[in-house]
Amino acid sequence: MSFFNQAIMIGDLHIKNRVFLAPLAGVSDIPFRRICQELGAGLTYVEMLSATAISYNNKRTFEMMARHKTESVLGVQVTGPIASQVAHAVTVLDGQGFNTIDINMGCPVRKVVGAGCGSAILKDPERITETVLSSRASTKRPLSAKYRLGYTRENVNVENTTERVINANVDMFTVHGRTRSESYSTPCDLNGIKSAMSVGQNLSQKVVKVGNGDVFCYSSADKMQKETGCDAVMVSRGALGNPWIFSEILAGTSLSPTFEEWFDVVMRHISYQEEHYGKTKLSAILARKHLLWYTKGFPSSKGVRDLLNRVEDLTQAREILKDYALRTPKDFIRFTGFSQEITSDYDPKYEMDRNLDRGVGDEGMDA
Repeated sequence: MSFFNQAIMIGDLHIKNRVFLAPLAGVSDIPFRRICQELGAGLTYVEMLSATAISYNNKRTFEMMARHKTESVLGVQVTGPIASQVAHAVTVLDGQGFNTIDINMGCPVRKVVGAGCGSAILKDPERITETVLSSRASTKRPLSAKYRLGYTRENVNVENTTERVINANVDMFTVHGRTRSESYSTPCDLNGIKSAMSVGQNLSQKVVKVGNGDVFCYSSADKMQKETGCDAVMVSRGALGNPWIFSEILAGTSLSPTFEEWFDVVMRHISYQEEHYGKTKLSAILARKHLLWYTKGFPSSKGVRDLLNRVEDLTQAREILKDYALRTPKDFIRFTGFSQEITSDYDPKYEMDRNLDRGVGDEGMDA
């Protein structure tokens, strides 16, 4: 059995393997989570929620807490500008029955940081402690924190942050190997993550240590584990259009789906999308980004993406893909004849998050 295929305990919560899906804003909805779970993700999360929006009983935010009946284990992540507000949100999320709750102290998006959330918390070490302690007092469920190496490269404080969250009794912490000021063109700093993992090893409590950043395939996951000493990896951008990454990491070898395997998963994702959002224009619009990510790596797919980027109903999307399937061999291996190497600056969510300055729980953040 490979390292990643081993079960792990987060507090009293049993997780079947050590490959997790990150809570991706605007992405980690029920249809996408179901696909990732089916392809092997050991732990998935509802997308990052705003504590402010929860305090305002924001309707959209509570809709984002939806859980499918097949999701036996599900985590949730929250961020907020004030420790007491985060603690209140944790109480609410505990009542919603989530199996584990994560505090986000790493989101770099300007609108989130400008509201005093995400990476902004790293600028105030005492607030880190206060936020985690008050949240710990609000739930008996497994609690974790996710953060970056620091706010800027000149102010890397990951070791201090790690000491603080462990001393505040988290059951798990996840470190992303960049500072808030660094873009994805800066490679993930494995030494920085290792320094945090070393703090965790030196303390007596049993805390699960998770590495995050530039995990795009089995080899990068293996490198992350071996060079940092992490107990598990969390996949973010590497899962966009490629939920097979979970199967690949668990298998311990390079894996690319055939067109037939790819087609089956994409059509299943469309069905889940329709089941969750209904046969609506909104459902099709929300699916577009996934369809664009999925269709990379196959021959003559640019024209297909141009069509999919304009679909207004999912029946139309199915017909476009079925027509494309008639022109593509079933045994064609994805990325054959293409460069499979993904560099650190690969960021398919750029337009969504950074160019559009998308915030988490926008309604609540602006309230």
